[in-house]
Amino acid sequence: LWNLLGNAADATSAGGRVQVRLARHNDQALLEVSDSGEGIGAEDLKRIFDPFFTTKERGTGLGLAIVHRIVEAHGGELSVRSNPGRGSTFRVALPLAAAS
Repeated sequence: LWNLLGNAADATSAGGRVQVRLARHNDQALLEVSDSGEGIGAEDLKRIFDPFFTTKERGTGLGLAIVHRIVEAHGGELSVRSNPGRGSTFRVALPLAAAS
């Protein structure tokens, strides 16, 4: 969550918005982090979860790759939607455990 929020804050200029939504859908917990930044280009979207891929001057390119692996290790899915000039939304979908 920290990485997604940090990336959203970095992508958003002064006066922009970062929005966090949490919901339950059937047997999944859904977390969305949206920003009102410039969005992510189509070519970058193809590689966004690859280790060492970054568009930042200062960065290792490991943050989203690690988030992706952690989410998958818990049986979930990490996805991204982006509209150039309007921002991006990262969505984490995790299975809910049955109550014991």
